Amino acid sequence: MKPTAPSTQGVGSLWKALDVLEFIARADEPPNVGVVAAALDLPRPTVHRIIAALDERGMVQFDPSGRGYRLGFHLFELAHKAWADIDLRAIAREPIDRLRGVTEEAVVLGVRADRHFIVTDRRESLFGVRTAVNVGHMELLTASAFGLAILSELDEPTLAALAADLADSSGMIRQSDGRSIGFAEAVRRAAARGYGVRVGIGDDGVSSIAAPILDFLGRPIAAIGIVGPASRLPAGRLHVLAPDVIDAARRVTLNAGNSLQSIEPRPRPAPQRDLDRWTALPTNTMLGKTALWHREEGELYLADILAPAILAVSPEDNRVRTVTRPDMAVVCGWAGNGDLLFADGRGVFRHDGRTGDETLVARLPPGLGDSRLNNGAVDPAGNIWLTSMNLRATPGDGVVLRLRRGKLETMLEGLSVPSGLAWSPDGSLLYLVDSGRGVILRAEYDPDSGRMGPLAELSSIDPADGTPDGIAVDQAGGLWVALWDGWAVARLDPTGRRTHRLDMPVPRPTGVSFGGPGNRELYVTTARIRLSSRVLSDAPLSGATFRMPSPEAGVARAEIAL
Repeated sequence: MKPTAPSTQGVGSLWKALDVLEFIARADEPPNVGVVAAALDLPRPTVHRIIAALDERGMVQFDPSGRGYRLGFHLFELAHKAWADIDLRAIAREPIDRLRGVTEEAVVLGVRADRHFIVTDRRESLFGVRTAVNVGHMELLTASAFGLAILSELDEPTLAALAADLADSSGMIRQSDGRSIGFAEAVRRAAARGYGVRVGIGDDGVSSIAAPILDFLGRPIAAIGIVGPASRLPAGRLHVLAPDVIDAARRVTLNAGNSLQSIEPRPRPAPQRDLDRWTALPTNTMLGKTALWHREEGELYLADILAPAILAVSPEDNRVRTVTRPDMAVVCGWAGNGDLLFADGRGVFRHDGRTGDETLVARLPPGLGDSRLNNGAVDPAGNIWLTSMNLRATPGDGVVLRLRRGKLETMLEGLSVPSGLAWSPDGSLLYLVDSGRGVILRAEYDPDSGRMGPLAELSSIDPADGTPDGIAVDQAGGLWVALWDGWAVARLDPTGRRTHRLDMPVPRPTGVSFGGPGNRELYVTTARIRLSSRVLSDAPLSGATFRMPSPEAGVARAEIAL
């Protein structure tokens, strides 16, 4: 709630100036005088005088490219001075106490000192068992979730310098569960999740989860999180605690950090209809995506991007098996000889289901180190398409790639958060979701030549209905879209008009596909990433893959041409 400006003479003008400054700071694009005046319901001359004064003092500056105003450098100088004088323990006291009260677990706050993490404050758990982590405790950044959380937000040059000291000669680090993982992969995984996790070995092991605390420039200055015995904090419990840990980190400095990585979904809409039509398959994915039906095996293959793993589930007996554990990957489809094609942060691979051998088909182009794949599809000519997004969901870093004739090429770049891809039944239209903008785009496409036309907006999804994510097309030309945080999937006709809405018992549908006999079953992947225990108690099937009879048969995916 906005406070009421005091009546003291002259102070009202100061409040107006502060309102103008805050509006400019929060604007997505540099606003001009007219935009500011209209938004704040102030006379244009008043706003003009205020902005002129702020500009003269270096608090704002004119942006010629945007024809509007953005924050000035003097403001950042003042902010830097404030951060230099900050008492982190003092400002973190309330978030620490709150996190301990909510989780009842031991809470730790600490900072980075070169290659190490040093504990600066802590609270004991409410279970009466004291942990071995005391104030002043020092450990390598790779030793627990706290250091990993800080590493996940460091810039690439700093990470490269640290990797030489923290990883072994092959670039690996040893996890607390005894397994080794690539240093870069561990950091990327924590960045994509928004938090670091370490699971202890056995009942005497120590588990931890932590989120980075960022300064006003988005740089990691500390980490806050939970530590406790592995017997009480197994992997599943740690991930459930993630929303509370992330919230505590954001409260320390009031820096939203990875604010595009949503924590709380929208409330369950009421009423919801026909939920009993769904059958849940027990995939339990953190972030399920790219489900594909294997006709001969009668199984559904899908990726759990943030586990990470590629799974296969049998709808007949609910049996779930792990096919392979690559880096954060998406499923692409199958080659003519039956090999599975998947793509991860390294490139596109063939997986031989009989031997388990994996062969690199094509490397990802350089410059995507701070990104992860978000979806995959195959066009009518058998070419593999991939969407790539920034690890932290930062807009503008989105890229669309295509593997054609053995070469991975960049088709689109500068997107917000690209996700689902699909083609019309005749292959003449390409559909692309940009989740960051909440839109579904369309372009003309020639499968034979591979040429695509300019993108145009087909549909803009109301944020109240959720965020569009994965898509699939039925034989009637309808476009099915998963609505992240919207508790539903929807069907649009070729003009973008909604024809169906199917309510779901979980908040985060992530992808839509067709399978079963005649491609007449609708499959929907879901996510449980960053869902709190409160939400999971209301939606315990989050992470399951759902199926139901489809009103329309789906378009069969083309065989991959290599």
